[in-house]
Amino acid sequence: MRKIFSRKKHDKSLKELFIDCSELTQNAFLSMQKAVLAYVDGNFTEAQKKADDTIALEKKQDRVKEEIFERIFSRETMVFSRADRIQVIENIDKITDKIEIVVRKLLLFQVEINENLREGIKEIAELNHQIGVEVHDMVLNVLEDFQKAKNNITEITNLRRTVREKQWELQKLNYVHQEDFLTFRYTETLIKYLMEAADRAEIFADRVFILINKYAL
Repeated sequence: MRKIFSRKKHDKSLKELFIDCSELTQNAFLSMQKAVLAYVDGNFTEAQKKADDTIALEKKQDRVKEEIFERIFSRETMVFSRADRIQVIENIDKITDKIEIVVRKLLLFQVEINENLREGIKEIAELNHQIGVEVHDMVLNVLEDFQKAKNNITEITNLRRTVREKQWELQKLNYVHQEDFLTFRYTETLIKYLMEAADRAEIFADRVFILINKYAL
């Protein structure tokens, strides 16, 4: 009978690939932050470069995801069931997909962000970067220490709440200060997409919390 799954040795364990996948999401958050900061400062060339870097990270993560899916039915042991492993990887991938949408939005059109909104948008980008760090740490910890992972989940929730509050402040400023309609709409959408990246991270954190309660002794 033909063997469906190869038993060849791999350079990295399945656990290491999971960590690589979450690290790529963390790096994508950082690259997105740099792209947004450059864009807000009017440095569109640098914004383009960092946006391209973010897109490249998303594509690299897709390759890691494919390798994980090829090996997920192997006999390598992990805490979670196969179905739950797939759920973890799919959720990580969805975060990075949302990050890619943010940077692709930056590449569509060049506008001058009103000075009253610049620092706030930069702050949201930085908060997203912090969320990316917490997401990566959460994945590391959920494989080793559930309590530490719970702490990461709490921090992600708090950061996302701060992003939400900042989003409403910025949208109000956008209505007050952006006179050109196209610039207003573009800025509104950019802020919305940054919020959605944080939302997607919190959704993942909520699902990890469910897994922790499922597998906790």
